[in-house]
Amino acid sequence: MIHKRLVGLALRLTGGVALLALTLWLVGPDQLVRAVARVDRSVFAVALLFSVCSNVISAARWATIGRAMNLEAPTARLVPMYARAMTSNTLLPGATLSGDMLRAYELSRLGNPLLESTVSVAFDRFSGLWTLSVLSFGAAALAWLAGLSLSTGGHGRTILAAYGSLLGAIVVAPFLPWPVSWLHRLPLASARRLADLWMRFRDRSSGMRRRLLKSLGLSFVVQILSAGALTFCGMSLGSQAPALLTFAAAAPIFVMAALPVGVAGFGTRELAAVAVLGLAGVGPETAAGTGLLYGILGVIQGALAAPLFLFRR
Repeated sequence: MIHKRLVGLALRLTGGVALLALTLWLVGPDQLVRAVARVDRSVFAVALLFSVCSNVISAARWATIGRAMNLEAPTARLVPMYARAMTSNTLLPGATLSGDMLRAYELSRLGNPLLESTVSVAFDRFSGLWTLSVLSFGAAALAWLAGLSLSTGGHGRTILAAYGSLLGAIVVAPFLPWPVSWLHRLPLASARRLADLWMRFRDRSSGMRRRLLKSLGLSFVVQILSAGALTFCGMSLGSQAPALLTFAAAAPIFVMAALPVGVAGFGTRELAAVAVLGLAGVGPETAAGTGLLYGILGVIQGALAAPLFLFRR
């Protein structure tokens, strides 16, 4: 078991390094260094402020989700838990996976069942992904209606429409009647508890759905602030891409950064930024620098939160 975990850890680290090396090869290390060297510090400070506010509200969203599931989840206790998870994400491989595992464990230490604690973290991630898709879908639709085009010539608006359609499919997916009755047939107590949780969510009389929906407002604020931080990271490097296109590009960039490859999303984030922001006319060195600076925002906050490991209650 330990051997398999070490192999998996090595593969994730190797994958992250390989993707980061690929990004450097595509952009050119000298060009990337020159791009980051010209960063406007005052604009980058605004990006940091947006990112800090986004993460504080993310912790409040998680607490709201936990209480909607009848868990003991006081916001004042979950904010430092969330901050420690950011430190874990910065130091350990697996992008957000290590921090999410830490969050679930610490929430269970408050007297909550581990399975329900894990589900609260998973739903917190799902809520963020869904609202991010809604935000990027809305931005892509507005960009298309405003007549904005991509840097791909005559096919730019067609690509933008296809991208918006893909995001639209993701947005409507949670409303489809997914079959979960098969979970009851599995010989696992945890599977049956998950099915029961889902049935409670679908049952309007339980009140869980209504309480969980309250977290969506916080989630939209989180994603607007996060996409705003990404936009300011680009602006600090001189990017002139329209904000609508940057907001539309946020979904694939953030999703790629969350893949359990490498450390803190470095490699996948920058590669996605080059691919997606490049369609908006952003040069490869500026696009990669934008993704890199956004990752540095997380590193700064993870470092600032590290002393919280010394003051656990």
